Amino acid sequence: MPIATLDFSSRGRALRMELDLDRARSNENSIIKFLERGRHYEPDVSLMMCKIVEAGDIVVDVGANAGFFTVLLGALAGENGRVISFEPGDNNLPRLKNNIALNKLANVVLIEKAASDTAGEIKFFINSDDSGGNALWDVGTFPGNVKSAAAPQPVTIQATTVDAEFRRLGLTPPKLIKVDTEGAELQVLKGCVNMLAGCKVPFVIAEYHPFGLVKMGVAPEALRAFMEALGYSTFAMYYDGTMPKLIPAGTELAIPSIVNLLFSTPEHVGRIWPTYFHHPGMTHPQP
Repeated sequence: MPIATLDFSSRGRALRMELDLDRARSNENSIIKFLERGRHYEPDVSLMMCKIVEAGDIVVDVGANAGFFTVLLGALAGENGRVISFEPGDNNLPRLKNNIALNKLANVVLIEKAASDTAGEIKFFINSDDSGGNALWDVGTFPGNVKSAAAPQPVTIQATTVDAEFRRLGLTPPKLIKVDTEGAELQVLKGCVNMLAGCKVPFVIAEYHPFGLVKMGVAPEALRAFMEALGYSTFAMYYDGTMPKLIPAGTELAIPSIVNLLFSTPEHVGRIWPTYFHHPGMTHPQP
């Protein structure tokens, strides 16, 4: 199948990413459609990564799927950086490995295990309707997952923690952790708590998936509460890449479906947004 490409720039560097994707898979087809328009997939996340990640940085991609964000982070971190990529799904690993090789990313370390709060065996559900929707709960219960409901595919896989893998690899805390695990985000972040303590990781991007969180036995607001207890503030991100908006700890987060949140501190956000042009009559803030 044809290779989808995206040429983009970041911090004065001209970069390119190439992806071998399958239009028959709904999530991969969504990525292709963005690339065909010359745009980043999930632009709120992608543009934030472009703003944060510099050459030489250490970064983490938990829930790498077919590899869009692993490849993007690999390009941004450069040959002297390091990307630690976690993906346990057998329906995604061949595509992910191929895309890492296609982009000649020697800076990527692939962990073929689920990231969680403890190490050991764990039940994992393959999503037959959407390969981007594998989860640690029965995905057949998600509205619209007809194939997964008719023929569940639970498998037993190995889990690890991000903290444990960083100790094993002898790495210092990363600049960025991205987590997209369909509701297991709290468990993943609990498995990073040694690095998160004291906000040693300046930026965390996590999916906020209320349905998945509840299926994991977690109240949706517990994800923010956990991070806020560690000293992180919650920020909303935008598709146009504008400066993220602080959501105060006491403000309820009301969303239409599933979103991505940035956990950081005002000080860290201020370092990557040293200037903000504001006029009260603006309808759209400036990037």
